[in-house]
Amino acid sequence: MPLALRARSRSNVERPLDSLCLAVEGEAGYRSVEMLSATDDVRKMEEFFMTQPRRFSRGLLAFGFLAILAGVVLAGCGASSTGGAGAGVNVTVGSKNDPDGQLLAEMYSLLLKAQGYNVTTKLMLGQTPVLDAAIKSGTIDIYPEFTGTGIGVYKLPSTQNPQQAYSEVKTYYEQNFQITWLAPAYGLNDSYGLCTSQAKAQQLNLKSIDDLVAQASNLTLSGQQDFTDAQKGVFPPVQQAYNLQFKKVVNVSESLGFAAVTSGQVDINECYTTDPAIVTNNFVLLTDTKGAFPIYNPAPIVRDALLTKSPAVKTTLETLETHLTTEKITQLIKQVSIDKKSVPSVAEAFLKSEKLLS
Repeated sequence: MPLALRARSRSNVERPLDSLCLAVEGEAGYRSVEMLSATDDVRKMEEFFMTQPRRFSRGLLAFGFLAILAGVVLAGCGASSTGGAGAGVNVTVGSKNDPDGQLLAEMYSLLLKAQGYNVTTKLMLGQTPVLDAAIKSGTIDIYPEFTGTGIGVYKLPSTQNPQQAYSEVKTYYEQNFQITWLAPAYGLNDSYGLCTSQAKAQQLNLKSIDDLVAQASNLTLSGQQDFTDAQKGVFPPVQQAYNLQFKKVVNVSESLGFAAVTSGQVDINECYTTDPAIVTNNFVLLTDTKGAFPIYNPAPIVRDALLTKSPAVKTTLETLETHLTTEKITQLIKQVSIDKKSVPSVAEAFLKSEKLLS
């Protein structure tokens, strides 16, 4: 029976880049061979083969053959630290401008890189319309989106049931765009709200959105374009639910809305319920008694073309969802927005603290 050299791979065992694993097949079948370092003296490899049965041709010990063999076997062993499920697969991850979106996108990138994917990360590409167009066109493959945003943008049935909201957006995106919503983080609800300063709240006796109804016609509201947009914005359904008619609505980024209220330029500002600026600026989040603002659970949304090419993207990213909570993301946003730490450093530290990265 002819002899053959075959690479033996154990994908669940992490090995250094310069390791060589071999198995010899003979009449007795496979037998394992000790790991040989590629930096070991070539003579060690030669001595190893010299100990094999005589019918194993010693002519194969030519240095040229060994060089070729080493390259082939190394590839078969999957020993490279840059190997893994994503080896050779290019992925582009994008994010919106908001700190929470940036943090989630950076986490996705780090998890994918750890599995060997060749990742290009494009943070702060813009607001929802920009990211929506980018993933449809293939400019990006993945970005973090929120269930409430998907429902608002495509006018899907509004619901306060998180599972139903997820089912609505998952089905719609798959059927219409060939984009898959992976498992959402149900423990993280990063919704929208209406805020104002403590001083303004006391002056106007504001505790809930209901309290705005009688006074809104004299007040100015600030919000981002994807919040106030009459066709696809988050606010119009809330406005209708409460019958709110503001004197004026101006487009200002969410983070600048707090300063706009403090300076007196506006009276009420759009805010994220997880924004630490609510506390640090001594603001009041007005209670949404009608539950008009949708639930916003984040999830990675991925082009089907990428999942077809590499199904491991799904399992790689879905390790994160159970580790995300509203409280945790609020603290992470604070580190970026208030403490001025970099998004990559905060994301990496979090993943390591959750044992998702070594």
